[in-house]
Amino acid sequence: MTQTIPGKAVDGALKLARLPADTVLALAPGGRASASIGQVVDRADAAVRGAAASVLSDPGLREDANRRETAADERDRAARLREQADAKVEDAEAQAEAKRAEAEKRRKKAATDAKRKRETAKENEKDRKAKAAKTAESRKRSAQSKAQSSKAKTAKQAKEDRVEQLETKADALEVKEAALNAADEARRIKDAAATTKAKRKAG
Repeated sequence: MTQTIPGKAVDGALKLARLPADTVLALAPGGRASASIGQVVDRADAAVRGAAASVLSDPGLREDANRRETAADERDRAARLREQADAKVEDAEAQAEAKRAEAEKRRKKAATDAKRKRETAKENEKDRKAKAAKTAESRKRSAQSKAQSSKAKTAKQAKEDRVEQLETKADALEVKEAALNAADEARRIKDAAATTKAKRKAG
């Protein structure tokens, strides 16, 4: 609907009035603060247009005010949705960071546990080898001791056997000597008897 001349005058005056604010907003870096200020300016513009439309009974100005107010509502809704989306993104990023931190913590713990297990296994293997070496050395000493003891027993037994052999031989020699002595004594007695008999015959 076409605006009346008073409505156009109000439109022109409002555009002129908000020109400084629009210029500042155009030069300001984009962000929520700038968007929020822009929304305030747009709603003030719509409110003034609505009030002027009521005073002037200008349907065109009323339609423009309603359109601007609806646009401001849509922008507010879009801003809220963006904020919700940003909040969800931030929450998702925070959760992802927390999961990454937890995963890193688990990884470090697993690495530490694995290192500790390797060191424990290494120490256990070292202890096992030391015990095995100690056991082998003990068995070696025991075997050597047994060998020496067996050798000493064998030498002792051989000595005892040798002594017994010598004693047996000595006993045999004594018996033989006694036998020889007995034989000599028998011959002597026999010879003496023969001599005595011969003397008797001769006398």
